[in-house]
Amino acid sequence: MKQTISVMKSACTLKQWQVKAGDRVQKGDLLCRVLVGPMQITREVASPFSGQVLEIFMQNGETVPGGAPVCALETAAEGNAPPPEQGPLIPAGEVVPVKLPKTGGPASVKMWHKAEGDLVKQGEPLVSVAAGKMNTDVASPVSGTLIQIAAQAGASVKKDDLLACVESDGTSHAPAVPKATRVVVVGGGPGGYVAAIRAAQLGASVLLIEMKTLGGTCLNVGCIPTKALLHSAEVYTAAKHGETVGIRARDLSINWAAVQAHRAAVSARLISGVEGLLAAHGVEVLEGRASFRDAHTLSVVKAGGETLEVQADRFILASGSIPVMPPIPGLAETPNCVDSTGALTLDALPKSMVIIGGGVIGIELACTYAAFGTQVTIVEMMPRILPMMDDELTRAAQGMMEKQGIRFSLETQVTGLEACETGARVRTRLKTGKETAFEAEKVLVAVGRRSNIASLHLEAAGVETERGHIVTNSRLETNIPGIYAIGDCTGKTMLAHTASAMGEIAAENALGEEAKYDERVCPSCVYMTPEFACVGLNEEEANAQKLDYKVGKFPLEANGKSVIMGQTGGWVKILADARTSQILGVHILGARATDLIAEGAMAMKMKAGVEDIIQTIHAHPTVAEAMKEAALAVEGRAIHYK
Repeated sequence: MKQTISVMKSACTLKQWQVKAGDRVQKGDLLCRVLVGPMQITREVASPFSGQVLEIFMQNGETVPGGAPVCALETAAEGNAPPPEQGPLIPAGEVVPVKLPKTGGPASVKMWHKAEGDLVKQGEPLVSVAAGKMNTDVASPVSGTLIQIAAQAGASVKKDDLLACVESDGTSHAPAVPKATRVVVVGGGPGGYVAAIRAAQLGASVLLIEMKTLGGTCLNVGCIPTKALLHSAEVYTAAKHGETVGIRARDLSINWAAVQAHRAAVSARLISGVEGLLAAHGVEVLEGRASFRDAHTLSVVKAGGETLEVQADRFILASGSIPVMPPIPGLAETPNCVDSTGALTLDALPKSMVIIGGGVIGIELACTYAAFGTQVTIVEMMPRILPMMDDELTRAAQGMMEKQGIRFSLETQVTGLEACETGARVRTRLKTGKETAFEAEKVLVAVGRRSNIASLHLEAAGVETERGHIVTNSRLETNIPGIYAIGDCTGKTMLAHTASAMGEIAAENALGEEAKYDERVCPSCVYMTPEFACVGLNEEEANAQKLDYKVGKFPLEANGKSVIMGQTGGWVKILADARTSQILGVHILGARATDLIAEGAMAMKMKAGVEDIIQTIHAHPTVAEAMKEAALAVEGRAIHYK
């Protein structure tokens, strides 16, 4: 029996054959090596059958289209092999179409082996087609009579085009429908629901288990509601300063109830969209709390107390994270202290707020409430805010926030919390040892988040953890085969878009694809005023790695669109390898930074150099032009800034 062997579903390069036509091989023997992906990683291709090599279609060095066969084997049936599963009999007289299977690209009809009116057997070759350098025989799916040839010799055809029709004689069985791989996803946030949809696209039977509301932290109490509040604050700020561009607003005020209603409506709309997408892809959703009984079984406690057992071929864990509440004396007893979730749903706009923590969450909410008119003070134990961002631009960002009226107390330890007439008092100790205190209507505790894995009972499945996170490899698989983990529960970059990217990768690997997570090109964004975004290395990291690099910077005050918008604070900063000019990192502080960073991430993914950005024509007037100017500045030839 002739069998064709394909290499991968994605394109690759044939590196070296280990066999030649006429060689006999055993199942598992090495056939060839191929180069995969932009890093040209070597993969070995083993024979899935025992038999003799009949023909080699692709030569060393040639590009192999995704899914294209590379060779053909003549195989013998294994004596003790079980008979293949069969579907139902195809009734006599039923007309069965013969379509072109996947060939790796367009094909042409080379030669018909049968004529209209001929009797044919199931599996008997009907026609040969040529796709590039490859010839493939298309067999009859049923025994009967060839009643129509739809594509004559020489015709161009593509996948699923009709080649012929065969009338069944009633003796053939339909192929058995393969059982779909069962995938269970735990968590319905931006990682979990994306993983579920991708797995369904790949043909899996998917169950998604969510213990609260679909959308996870992102849609319910994180990215989306935070940015909805910030958008209202930005509109308010723009209206207040509209007179500078000739727009005068009268009787301007904040309707806090309407602001909160808008926030809730945005989240509800997007959550509804997720529900619709899951339903459209056939994903089953189960509300309940999941925990492992063993490596193949989950116990799910539903809202009413009913317990179900769920088994699967693959599990994808996307349980997310929860806010960290540090052991500060008096925290639990002080009613006006809230976490980031509580800060989104305040009944009234506070006149004052102390924020404990100068990370992303604290900075974003500080800018939001300050824009609404709240007096904000940030208390941070470290000597700087936003420690993961570029130090030079972070210091500039702090200066901009101070001009907005936000106060900072850095290198300050919080020693206790207590209620007071104002609302809450934060007792602190400065770097000098001096004791001091801050009072405000509300205190926001925003010192970070931690992986939410305690309820999963990972020990029952044998899943390895480290410092409260699930350990995975680059394929996002845990130490237990078939169990994958994505997003915040892995302890990597805790961002919604990170979780979504991981969700696609884990689903593809769970369904037999080959995909890897590359954190090197994952952008980080801070939705402050102005926006702050980065991808790749900053100067501190480049120096720590002893890299020889060069820097290009361009101020937004020299960018036409920024001047038009009246948002000229900030810079675009590019780090590049001093020898090759390959981009090492991009850092943007300014309006539209979180949109512009995608160009930097794409450039780094493509291993581009500054010249690639320079040669890309950027539309005018746009803030994106500052990216090209920063690339020019790396080479010392910026046009619009000296």
